[in-house]
Amino acid sequence: MKVMGEAGGTVTEANVEYRKLQVTGGSTFIVSLPKRWIRDHGLKQSDVVGVEYMTSGELQIAPNETRSLKRRATIDLEKMPEAALYDFLIGIYVCGCDSIMVKSKAGLKTKQRRTIRNFLRDTRGMEVSVDEEKQMEIISLLNPNELPLQVSLNRMYLLVISVVQDALDVLDGEDDEVLSDLEDRERQIDARRLLVDRQVAMALQSPSIERTLGVDRFQAMEHASMARALERMGDHARSFANIILNREALLKPSVIADPRTHLDVWMASLRTIIRNTYSKDINAIINAKQDLQKAITSLEAFEEELVTRGGEDGGSSVIHFRFSEKIRRFCAYTIDLSETLINMIMASKIKPIEEVSK
Repeated sequence: MKVMGEAGGTVTEANVEYRKLQVTGGSTFIVSLPKRWIRDHGLKQSDVVGVEYMTSGELQIAPNETRSLKRRATIDLEKMPEAALYDFLIGIYVCGCDSIMVKSKAGLKTKQRRTIRNFLRDTRGMEVSVDEEKQMEIISLLNPNELPLQVSLNRMYLLVISVVQDALDVLDGEDDEVLSDLEDRERQIDARRLLVDRQVAMALQSPSIERTLGVDRFQAMEHASMARALERMGDHARSFANIILNREALLKPSVIADPRTHLDVWMASLRTIIRNTYSKDINAIINAKQDLQKAITSLEAFEEELVTRGGEDGGSSVIHFRFSEKIRRFCAYTIDLSETLINMIMASKIKPIEEVSK
């Protein structure tokens, strides 16, 4: 529904105002700004505003000195399911909230305080600022602009590779102690993914954060997709390590020799793709993707053969299947990673063109 206003010069549709362009001095185009916006930002005649040309073709106008707005959420424990506190906290964190107040008239229980401590352990930059009997306030100390998205992706990659490499070392005779921090490494991977999701959400809501992170909205969303793929690899890396820790005696070197060669292909391909989040050599990414596809085909054939043989090897075929399956999933998620990166590179090549009127 369209409503005319301001002496017929403004057309309002939903939350968007359409204003007529005017010409002054014969060649300069001007448009008036909404009075409410001027008042809300305390602007006056001769103040400077920023005008930014967006990749979408739109213009963005912002006050020269923007006010720092903090966002706060309150969780009333008496109005939520007892087991939902952790999920509520994670959801609020990922959405980019700066302050979280957790309160209860009856007082915070020991279990609820433990849940809050687990939340602080599993996230980055969140600390308790107020700790009282009936309420706790958690605030963010991390500036989302300080950590580029690529840094988190690279850290996740290094953690995934370290788990798989240490698991292989155990398989080759290294002491199990090298995997003693397996759970901690997986938590670090998960925490990085949550941090990327948080930064992306904040970038979508704030053009200034979008600019300082050096990504547009599409690129921000694609970085979130890459972080999720790496998190999935982290989950499978943990399972892969546990197979070796708990079933090492059933893994026959002669049987798993072929899948292990494809593990080398996966590691090399993942390294190439992660490096090209910076250099963006699309030919290298395509070649890595093709190598991964060949590896998956070979692994599927290996697994099919195991299924055909059934229980001929006294039950170890199940462990060999799971060993191969984890490598196949590493390859599949890395292909997802490569396709996301290809999408970003292709998007950067799109240029607006002006249609010629017939």
